[in-house]
Amino acid sequence: MVCRGTNPGFAGGLGMDRRPDLDWLRVLAFGLLILYHAGFAWTGWGWHLESDETLPWLAEAMRFTNRWRIPLIYMVAGGAIVLALGQRDAGAFAMDRVRRLLLPLVFGVLVIVPPQVYLEQHSKGSFPGSFLQWLPHAYERDNLAWNHLWFVAYVLLLTFALLPVFLWARTPYGRAVQAGIAKVMARAGLHWLMAVPIALAMLLLGPITRNVNYLVGDWYGIASAALLMLYGGFIFNAPEMLAVLNRQCWIAVAVGTVAFFALDLLIFQAAPGAHVRLFGVPVYAPLSAINMIGWLFAAVGLANRYLQQRPRFLSWATEALYPFYMIHQTVTVITVYWLVRWHVPAVPAWLLAVLSTFGVTFLIYAWAVRPWAWVRPLFGLKPRRPRSAALPAQTTAL
Repeated sequence: MVCRGTNPGFAGGLGMDRRPDLDWLRVLAFGLLILYHAGFAWTGWGWHLESDETLPWLAEAMRFTNRWRIPLIYMVAGGAIVLALGQRDAGAFAMDRVRRLLLPLVFGVLVIVPPQVYLEQHSKGSFPGSFLQWLPHAYERDNLAWNHLWFVAYVLLLTFALLPVFLWARTPYGRAVQAGIAKVMARAGLHWLMAVPIALAMLLLGPITRNVNYLVGDWYGIASAALLMLYGGFIFNAPEMLAVLNRQCWIAVAVGTVAFFALDLLIFQAAPGAHVRLFGVPVYAPLSAINMIGWLFAAVGLANRYLQQRPRFLSWATEALYPFYMIHQTVTVITVYWLVRWHVPAVPAWLLAVLSTFGVTFLIYAWAVRPWAWVRPLFGLKPRRPRSAALPAQTTAL
């Protein structure tokens, strides 16, 4: 079973300075993330704000994306590092990452996230006063948080930790080694073994992981993120890998689908009992890893085959993506706070949360971020280019 349509031989033929498929994956993955966060209050899973109503179908749809949504963004980030690095000086690249990742992270923690922290405390009764009354306490130790911006911190840390590998990978020897490995993997179908390190990380590091998304103690989170960034750098730098994923995109969809339904049957929907505890981690880890890799391969293969055009929207969205990511959750939390307080029914409330998040975030970006030269660096953006200048593939740091 292979994807029909464009000849897969083109997969590695695009210039490495422009990759529409990579940009499409980045934009779609972060768009999905915004939809995901907008629905969290109605899942019953525990979030900054929660509604008394739940939407089981929405929770199931979100559960379906859980094992590959963030991994896809990590994989795309690894591919983007390869493109951004190119033949640039390592020091210049490192300084660029600091400017475009560390500065926005610090700004986000100090300015964008505090309203989320306040509304969570206010809604749960731990701080009954107004935001202005809470503001003098915003930077106390217990109130400092990075919330959704944890991903920026992880990418920043792993970019520097993995930089020697990416620098080696761009050397002639490194490229030759990667090409040889890719050729063997593609011919023998060994690329599916990429699920094995992910499964082993779950089995070995999952039980000792704590403080998920807060670095210290998040052993599985760090290890899996590093693996996925390396996978992305390898796949997007190896035409043979892109070609095989292009050919096998529907096989990957089938693998991901079967693995998810197996997870749902054996783990998620099974009644609590001894058999679930016995089979929990040993069954969950390999199935989850196969599910993840299946959908990652499907996403990359489908994008490589069908998303090779660069419409004007993609150029705009690629630049807007990082500011959208930084701003969106604060807009979501504020919107959900009022929707829950006004007891809006769950389905229209979720739809309003989605529309508000995209709409208000767009207005903030268009009016308060994009036009202002001094604001753009705070959101990881480069200086504005003349309207006639072509937009390069790497316009965002994520």
